[in-house]
Amino acid sequence: MSTLHKKIENYIFGEISTNELLNTAFTKKQEYFGKDITYSPKVFIPLTTLCQDSCGYCTFVKSPKEGGTYLTFDEVDAIAYVGQQTGCYEALFTLGDKPENKWSFALEQLNKFGYENTFSYLVENAKRINDKYHLLPHINPGLMSQNEIIEYKKHSPSGGLMLETFSSRINEKGHAHYGAKTKNIKLRLDTLNNAMEKKYPMTTGLLLGVADSKEELIFDIFKLIQTCKENTSIQEVILQNFRAKQNTAMKNSSEIINDLFLRIIATTRIFLPSHISLQIPPNLVNDVDLFIKSGINDFGGISPKTIDWVNPEHTWPNLQELKKSVESTNQELIPRLPVYPSFINKEWLSPQIYEKVSSVVNEKGFPREHEFTK
Repeated sequence: MSTLHKKIENYIFGEISTNELLNTAFTKKQEYFGKDITYSPKVFIPLTTLCQDSCGYCTFVKSPKEGGTYLTFDEVDAIAYVGQQTGCYEALFTLGDKPENKWSFALEQLNKFGYENTFSYLVENAKRINDKYHLLPHINPGLMSQNEIIEYKKHSPSGGLMLETFSSRINEKGHAHYGAKTKNIKLRLDTLNNAMEKKYPMTTGLLLGVADSKEELIFDIFKLIQTCKENTSIQEVILQNFRAKQNTAMKNSSEIINDLFLRIIATTRIFLPSHISLQIPPNLVNDVDLFIKSGINDFGGISPKTIDWVNPEHTWPNLQELKKSVESTNQELIPRLPVYPSFINKEWLSPQIYEKVSSVVNEKGFPREHEFTK
């Protein structure tokens, strides 16, 4: 067992008090990011709810019989227009991983649109949004090859792929990823390595609670930190707490409670490389105020118009109330783009995207004030 592994175990499950751990993490957050806590004003575009995978906790994915489908150009355009009108900068494209590999219905629908696969349809949608609106596409298509990333990078500043867990046990029968062959951790790490090779900024993270043993949890944090130290494409880490959903195989599974979640967040911040942003989804915690001084510096996407299609039962926090809570801790809530300031350069962004991003940011790399943030 490595020294880092032992330290992580001791910080999360040792005798150090939660308050002391949080204070250490918050000090590091202030050192790295100052008073800023960021969020991304976004619209959520669920390009398709079809997927080749079936996970034990997911309600986003639908089979063709359940209504799984692709959005049309007009539907995507309508969402983007609303986002533009309400001051958003991020167009979050979320979709199932290459559903045509499983469903003939998916391929038929794509062919009807004039496309051979989900990849080419997503690229065209991202291009259309990027060309027509000030919105910046953030791409979440599942596994990505280097050739796919080359195309995504032309029309988007960043992409995302959650690692979820490093446990191989979760792929066995009776566990959450048994029906999800793309959730193989090696394949997901390959995608992050592809992003590093092609200089494409990435968001990644863990889904805490899907692997249910203490040892797996410690190993997940250890491997996450190790990956972040090795992979220069990672701009942001999400620590997402599993929430049990009705009508899923994991509907009765236990959830991470506040104290343990706080200790995980603080420990991650302490060992995470200083430039990497640390986020929790604010709509998935019962009391977001508990987490404002935990070591996080970001709340992820918050939308003025679209629901969280992956977690539709959990509403976004009220932005003005969240702003007051953040300010009460002597911090400031500010909007950001889907690419972080340290990645806004010609090495990490395509020429077109770099020009577009540069035209809307201030000297700190954050978007200029707009309607939604006032």
